[in-house]
Amino acid sequence: MFGTLFKRGKRDSALRRVRWRLESCVETVLDLNSRLGEGKIRPDIIEHFRKLQKSFILLEDDMVDEREVSRIEEATNQLFEEIGKLYDRQTMKSLYDVPKH
Repeated sequence: MFGTLFKRGKRDSALRRVRWRLESCVETVLDLNSRLGEGKIRPDIIEHFRKLQKSFILLEDDMVDEREVSRIEEATNQLFEEIGKLYDRQTMKSLYDVPKH
């Protein structure tokens, strides 16, 4: 009985982590878009991420696929690499430099 309960808890926790990774990618891209200014990231990419964000309320943890999230993370990293080529290090740093509490 307890073995099954613990396995389910581990599985649920792993699924929540995968979902969190997905949400993190989406929120990061949308946040970067707002910090850079509308139109700096291709509008079709932003629209795709906005649709993903809106779908979160309908998404159950067990509906999130590890492979799909890995692909989204890879695409997010590629986007950041491309943006990094367009802006110098100081500009990129200033986008996320916020006072520490």
